[in-house]
Amino acid sequence: VSQSRYAAHNKENGCRKAFIARNSSLVELDITAYHPTLLAKLVGYDFGDEDIYSHFANVYGMDRKDAKILTLQQLYGGILPQYENLQFLKKVKVYVDDLWRVFNNSGQVIVPISGYCFKKDKLENMNPQKLLNYLIQNLETAYNVNILWDVFKILKNKKTKLVLYTYDSFLLDWSDDEREILTDIQKIFKKHKLNIKVAHGISYDFRPT
Repeated sequence: VSQSRYAAHNKENGCRKAFIARNSSLVELDITAYHPTLLAKLVGYDFGDEDIYSHFANVYGMDRKDAKILTLQQLYGGILPQYENLQFLKKVKVYVDDLWRVFNNSGQVIVPISGYCFKKDKLENMNPQKLLNYLIQNLETAYNVNILWDVFKILKNKKTKLVLYTYDSFLLDWSDDEREILTDIQKIFKKHKLNIKVAHGISYDFRPT
């Protein structure tokens, strides 16, 4: 099964039970609010240890799921007037405006970490939010490559294996006689100041804890 189909299997109908751990259990480490977290790094805003979408749920006066949707819509579709004075979103707007100005004046923007260059003459139908989306996806991949490198070093010659990586989550087939491995891997995310949630089970049909 390809990675994309493996990850896209329905979470509600029980089909994920077909994927069973070879070791003790499957453990998923899922980065929470990955894109807003990366944007916060870029604009110099610190949410601390607070869950970002819960923070916005309180600000918007809605549940966390709807707050997540609204936040991402504003990041990649434009900030709504009623929220443009929120400090984080205000900083994002300034960053996007500056990014767009550099892109148009110099004809390119360089992505942090990877050093990848988005060139104006190579891209069609660009707009500020689309450019931001391209940059964040590239930055996300660069962070993940660094995370994966550290994870593979920890897992070298171990029973525990990384069996799936999908954008913001990492699935381990974990052996319970290597308990220290989970702690060591979680330290990698802490080093990058990324908050994670953990889910586990004998099969891939589990719920977050």
